[in-house]
Amino acid sequence: MLIEKTAALLIDLRLAIRSLARTPGFVLIAVITLALGIGANTASFSVLNEVFLRPLPYPESGRIDRIYRVTHESSRGALSPADYLELKPEAKSYGEIAAYAFTDMSLAAPGEPADMARGLRISAEFLDTLQVKPELGRNFRPDEVQGDHRVVILSHRAWKNRFAGDAGIIGRVVRVDAEPCEIVGVLPESIEDWRHLGAFELYRPLAFAEGERADRSATWVRLIGRRNGTRAEADGFIAAFGRRLATEFPAANAGSTWRTLPNDVAVAPDQGPVMFGMLIGLSILVLLIACSNLANLLLARTMARAREFAVRSALGASRGRLLHPLFAESLLLAFAGGLLAILVTMWTDDWMTRMGQSTYAAGYFIAVDWRVLGWTFGACLFTAIAFGVAPALFALRLDPNTTLKSGGRGATGDRGHRRFRGVLIVGQFALALVLLAGAALFVRGIQEANSRNYGWDADHLVTGTTLLPAATYKGEREITEFQRLAIERLEAIPGVASASVSYTMPFFGLAETRKFVVAGRDTPEPGREPVAAINGVSPHYFDAVGTRLIEGRAFDGRDALDAPKVFVINESMARGLFPGESPIGRRLARADGKKLEWGEIVGIASDIQSIFPDQNPTPWQLYQPMAQEPRPGHQIAVRAGGAAPSALVAGIRAAMATLDGDLPVRDLQPAATTVEKARYSWQVVGSMLSFLAVIGLALASVGMYGVISRTMAQRRVEFGIRLALGALASDITRLVLASGAKLALAGAALGLVGAFGVSRLLASIFPGLATSRVPVLGGVTLLLMGIALLASYTPARSASRIDPVETLRAE
Repeated sequence: MLIEKTAALLIDLRLAIRSLARTPGFVLIAVITLALGIGANTASFSVLNEVFLRPLPYPESGRIDRIYRVTHESSRGALSPADYLELKPEAKSYGEIAAYAFTDMSLAAPGEPADMARGLRISAEFLDTLQVKPELGRNFRPDEVQGDHRVVILSHRAWKNRFAGDAGIIGRVVRVDAEPCEIVGVLPESIEDWRHLGAFELYRPLAFAEGERADRSATWVRLIGRRNGTRAEADGFIAAFGRRLATEFPAANAGSTWRTLPNDVAVAPDQGPVMFGMLIGLSILVLLIACSNLANLLLARTMARAREFAVRSALGASRGRLLHPLFAESLLLAFAGGLLAILVTMWTDDWMTRMGQSTYAAGYFIAVDWRVLGWTFGACLFTAIAFGVAPALFALRLDPNTTLKSGGRGATGDRGHRRFRGVLIVGQFALALVLLAGAALFVRGIQEANSRNYGWDADHLVTGTTLLPAATYKGEREITEFQRLAIERLEAIPGVASASVSYTMPFFGLAETRKFVVAGRDTPEPGREPVAAINGVSPHYFDAVGTRLIEGRAFDGRDALDAPKVFVINESMARGLFPGESPIGRRLARADGKKLEWGEIVGIASDIQSIFPDQNPTPWQLYQPMAQEPRPGHQIAVRAGGAAPSALVAGIRAAMATLDGDLPVRDLQPAATTVEKARYSWQVVGSMLSFLAVIGLALASVGMYGVISRTMAQRRVEFGIRLALGALASDITRLVLASGAKLALAGAALGLVGAFGVSRLLASIFPGLATSRVPVLGGVTLLLMGIALLASYTPARSASRIDPVETLRAE
């Protein structure tokens, strides 16, 4: 039985190959159409696969969670050292929990200048929790985390790039943050996955200073855990612990909750699943357009072979035997298109990998693996069935007697077939409009976001990051004196208009938030205090970054470490806390501090926004003098006067080196370059949406051209009679154009409904993006109608040139 079925299948495939070989033009168009449709869909899936489905390089990675402290300002907040130490003794109820913190470090071999390296401070359990063992050397010992932490572990990349893969690296002493540190280990390359640890180079013990161990106000520690029980049990334990902290320490934790998030989900932002789901959904629309196109082409081809099917049926072929070659042709076309689609996917993935590596420096990689190939195989089967149904239904409804009696005229199809083909075209144009609208709304929103006034100016600005070594700069006065000298040296560089240092740059929002109380008003309940994002800045900061000071004064030399505290707040905070009055002279104090230290508001600055469209920023912003709360880590900003920003980079680096040879500057470059790199992911989404829209529009246009051409060929006699009875060529042209316009209008009407849904979806994913634009939707609709008329013009022109005498004589 199996042998007979196999033999029958081989016969069907041989017949299908012979049939397709007789129409190489049709095969070429069909394969290219499917390659674009399946390729676009598979390329979108490959991105989803890379982010969410490919396992992280840790044993049993499905049991690894990130643990977050959730506040109104952040759904993925860090926590304080005291909170972590409170959790640590109870961690066994969850499983294994480890802590880490991001930090920059200066690294130098003996006798060489220092360079900046990206680093992590990790607890002793960190590598054990991930179940990662060093490739060379050992892990940190508990005593090294407790106090003596002059040891360092290298990443595989740092070992290869900085130390040429020296096999005798263990035990070697290097300078890290101006301290001699012993290299005790090298991690395996697999841990450098861009989705988690990424391009970090150095790992040092997370040793808390005595003052940090009791601190609940500074939140900079992050947690990762490997749970023992079920996800529900782990979530319940962490949530209960967060509630207990909020009750026992309301000043710091009221209004916050704790949650876990699977590590393979945490690699993307909270809106990531929805965003990638939208991308897959839109790519499926492209696939449906391709299937609709192929269905139309195959239906027309099957109609042309109506007499062949009628003869085979009259000779005794069953309906099943009639359908087998048709489905065999569909499968052959689908899998040929699928093979070419893999090439399209690989080309797209290579392009995104190159873009990602230029942005993320290393480690970013999108590959075609078995999951992507499986998706491609499934897409091939789906398309084979989807576009093979229409010709199969035609063959099943075929009347052999009628077809044989009508001769060649039986190949034209009845009104039902023409209506079905029209429905396919309407569907194609509706799907194309949804694609176009989604891409146009997103790209237009990104363009408007790029040109928006964010409250700062990245043009003519150079930025960089420095971290003062604790061994050299042990106290606040040493840090303040260095920062004062740095600003003097930077402003002395020819071509520099102003310079400043600050906790952070405004481009990506102010991540750190604090609670405040207002003098003269009732103290709010814990958790209900006003919250503001903060930044510590030096004099000339507002001039350097281009943030406008609206009222009052900026900070200056009077605002020193021992001077009375002063603040500058933004417009929104001024309106929210002091409606109808000037806030200048009013006093604020930090609510979660050990004691209330009042400061006076001396100025109002304009609001600033982050460049990220998916970020809900903290609307209230507060600035304090860097000198009144100095930090070893800071960012420099240098505003160019007459020179180009890139021309100042070498001078800035040299000026900083004269202050401290162990103090490199990381990411010293024009601010516009920094911002452009940060926008990479949104540019990729926009490019992919545009790619999908162009393919969908092209396929829909080709489909309309094919249907109109075929329909006009079938109506050739009708047009000949019309012309013979006195109709003008222009009348025929208008008739044909009107036929295409009706199909396009019907598709546009349906597509606008879908476009509105896409605009609402985009607005929910990207709250900072303007995604509701009537002009954009109107322009997209007009573009679609214009292309529909162009696709109809050639058949219309051909129909208007029919010779009625020759047409009627042939009939």
